[in-house]
Amino acid sequence: MRYIDQLIQYCEQAKRTQPECIFQFSTFEQVQPNAHYIYVIEQVGGDIQRSFADFSAFKAKKTHACAKLNQPSSILYVGSSRTGVGSRLKQHFGFGPKSTYALHLNQWFQGEYQITLRQYPSTTTPQVLQLLEDDLAQSLKPAFGKLGANH
Repeated sequence: MRYIDQLIQYCEQAKRTQPECIFQFSTFEQVQPNAHYIYVIEQVGGDIQRSFADFSAFKAKKTHACAKLNQPSSILYVGSSRTGVGSRLKQHFGFGPKSTYALHLNQWFQGEYQITLRQYPSTTTPQVLQLLEDDLAQSLKPAFGKLGANH
């Protein structure tokens, strides 16, 4: 029962944890290098069905490691970073290794998007940050990505 007790404790912490600030990403200078973030990449305007089809076709080429397909949505992706959101966003923009699971936007996306960052206290544990990310993804239902930790 220790695992379940610990999970309940993390859930209680997640319910009490609020972002320190929420802002629209515009430059990397805004980002604190070692802060904990949950980010939301959202399509602005355009045809979400077409974007979903474009990413599906790109993923089918198997030239890059790609995020999981879910269903068409204006919310493209919900993710988190504890060690460098700037480098993680660059991977999603398409400026990272092909072997990293990301959106690789510059390879297939033709529209406009915005990124919202939610900054959390540096004391937020990895488990609580993951619960917060999963909760947000459950409510926003992004077109791409999976729930849960990568390990």
